[in-house]
Amino acid sequence: MPLLSRGAFEHFEATPSGPAADEYGLTGKQPFTVLREVTRGLQPVPLTFAVSAEQRGIELTRLVLTGGSRVMLRRVADASTPLHVLCWSWDLSGEPPLVHPAPEDDLTRWQVPLSGEERRLDKAPLQLVPPRRVVGCQSVRVILWQSDRGADPAAVTDDVREALRHSRLASTLATLSPDARGTMMTAVGVREAAGELGREIAPVLRALCTDYVDFFEGFYPVVDDAVRADRFAGFHSELSLRM
Repeated sequence: MPLLSRGAFEHFEATPSGPAADEYGLTGKQPFTVLREVTRGLQPVPLTFAVSAEQRGIELTRLVLTGGSRVMLRRVADASTPLHVLCWSWDLSGEPPLVHPAPEDDLTRWQVPLSGEERRLDKAPLQLVPPRRVVGCQSVRVILWQSDRGADPAAVTDDVREALRHSRLASTLATLSPDARGTMMTAVGVREAAGELGREIAPVLRALCTDYVDFFEGFYPVVDDAVRADRFAGFHSELSLRM
């Protein structure tokens, strides 16, 4: 369960078709919550997911952890133990989940520098999700981790990427069509698999990291055109994102 969150998978919208849409008069885009409830007895229900009109990405523009955040990360003020940012993201395009930092990234930029008793990352933004046409809903999850065991950040990221590749979420997303079409049963499967993902990745992080925290999870529906910047504060921390 992430400490900070925005939205939920249930906020994505899709246009149903077939007998269920005809019987219930479901015309145009409908939220997942409505589709799930009214189509329980009528499966499969073909869906066409909303697609963004333009390319969208997500950047982390500011991250601050005060000294009090040692309740989450015991070595937050320990200059000898770097703090690293890791994230994964996915949408309903049928593409596999993305993990960042990418192999070609400068890993030093994904460390949160120590400033007195605080950790602060408020200079150049980090690209958590590269710009692309988003299908259905963009999900992004941010993990903060430390290791006094000398864990290699590239190895940690590679192991998380490999665990994601074999996750139930990845196999479920692979069943989605690249033309933004799916079924209600598939959408439910994605929701359930996404809920299990944190538990699937946790053993990898525990094996490699001295401390880690499931920091942020955000869901950004395609229809949410008004969202361009987000700021979250709590748990002795602050996070700002730009879309």
